[in-house]
Amino acid sequence: MICWAPQSARNSLLVAAALIALAACARPDSRGREDARPSTAATLLPPDIALGFLQEIKSQPGRSLLAGEATIPPCLFTDKGAWSGGEYRKLTGQRAPNSVNEYGRWILFKIEDPTGREITGATLDKRGAWNYSLRTPRTARTVFGTIDHCIIGPTGEPAGKVVEALSALGVEIAPDYAFVLTKK
Repeated sequence: MICWAPQSARNSLLVAAALIALAACARPDSRGREDARPSTAATLLPPDIALGFLQEIKSQPGRSLLAGEATIPPCLFTDKGAWSGGEYRKLTGQRAPNSVNEYGRWILFKIEDPTGREITGATLDKRGAWNYSLRTPRTARTVFGTIDHCIIGPTGEPAGKVVEALSALGVEIAPDYAFVLTKK
């Protein structure tokens, strides 16, 4: 393209054109759409879909005599949080609170099959049912420090899908199970 303008005017036109091109790339177009570049937030599962998915899983009570807990009830999921329905009994004989704990107070601390073997990177892709154990508060290290405890499963849903749904609701995932999210 040939431009028949003085040198200073040509430089001004080039600078103006470059600024307009940069501004057009940085903002939504006139119809309000964002540019087509992928966003990390766009890959996250929306909380309402995650909640619906987890509510559809039919869980059964579990047993964990090694940890001193006779019966671990299924998790009940609500809009505000999760709970055991007040049915969790600790070794001390106390009942769990009859209130819902918000998702941010829970931690997924164990994923195991019905026989009690924990999930590993090698068993992640194998078909089978998994139980997911949640407890609150996140900082509890023993049965005596646990306020509420519940179980999801057994379910044949892919482990990555269940863990992603819990993460979308704000449940903390124990560092031991970070590999489940990375191998989705």
